[in-house]
Amino acid sequence: MNEALAYVVAQRMERTAAALRKNNMEAYCVKTADEVVPLVKTLLAEGATVGAGGSMTLEECGVMDLLRSGAYHFLDRGAPGLTPEDIGKIYRQIFSADCYFASANAVTEAGEILNVDGNANRVAAITFGPASVIL
Repeated sequence: MNEALAYVVAQRMERTAAALRKNNMEAYCVKTADEVVPLVKTLLAEGATVGAGGSMTLEECGVMDLLRSGAYHFLDRGAPGLTPEDIGKIYRQIFSADCYFASANAVTEAGEILNVDGNANRVAAITFGPASVIL
């Protein structure tokens, strides 16, 4: 990305973060995916019970590896060998988690978060249940 474009993107990100804060959400801006895991470590207490929705972004940034590291009690719906009943139980356990991780389908510069969900487990957990949500 050239310097001018990087500047424009950074300005849009900061405007969006300011709008999210105005809408009573905390927001952080990072320049690279490598900065995500260190930031998440500052937001999440070791030993916390955490869950996550399906998210390629969380996989690609290394957050899922962090959650599976053993430092947290991870309610892992993607663990090998789970039955559909096991996964349903995890979906319900996530409502009492300390923290829930997911990706947003879109974040507007007006500070609005948009999500569409196939079976509503992600949207439900984002809007109700866990003590905190990190998108």
